[in-house]
Amino acid sequence: MGVSLVVPVRNEESRLKAFVDAVGPLVGQSLGAGLVLRQVVVIDDGSTDSTPAALQVLASRPGWTILAASSNSRGKGDAVARGAQSASAHLVLVSDVDLAAPLSEATKLAEALNDGAIIAVGSRDLAGSNVAAPRSRKAVGRAFNSFVRATTALAMRDTQCGFKLMPTDVARTLLAALLVPGLAYDVELLMRARASGYRVAEVPINYRHGEQSQVRPIVHGAVMGRDVLRLVYHLRLVPALKRSN
Repeated sequence: MGVSLVVPVRNEESRLKAFVDAVGPLVGQSLGAGLVLRQVVVIDDGSTDSTPAALQVLASRPGWTILAASSNSRGKGDAVARGAQSASAHLVLVSDVDLAAPLSEATKLAEALNDGAIIAVGSRDLAGSNVAAPRSRKAVGRAFNSFVRATTALAMRDTQCGFKLMPTDVARTLLAALLVPGLAYDVELLMRARASGYRVAEVPINYRHGEQSQVRPIVHGAVMGRDVLRLVYHLRLVPALKRSN
């Protein structure tokens, strides 16, 4: 089954070459479990370094689709949504540019879809996951996900892993009108999937934290927490109030 790899980037001049070197030879090749990488969609989320110029060089490569930053680029979730709209394969595989989760791990997600799930999400916090990351990073991640579970009632142990596989039409539908287009978009995706009755499988994966990650837990965590509360209000409390009236 064909896969479009969707990767949002912002100021990634230092990591883009390694990504291209790793992914380039895989275009048109099997990833395993019946998956074939048909397309790589890279979306610029408002870079201010040399990333846009580097991306334009890739635009002529067969199987590569490059989306320039728009005048109203709104964050990672918005970039992923634009990527899903440009995906041409049957499935969308969302990944981060550092390939913290190797593309070979997509076979585990594909097995979950074959078992009946509509969406498969990689998890760094389930038995069977193998994560190389600083203890502090793990602790912050678990604290945030505990907050997400308590406020949203989602059962996911890890909503924020940037490695997800789903049918392209499902991705387009769920990402069509994001309330929070930034880093908390994963939570909105999963809340909307639950509301739509989609079965979501959380799959333990191998994961190696990127040393150059641009996510700052304290700074971004506060914004993400605010966005999660906004989602709880609009997607959980308001619908519940409407049902009770």
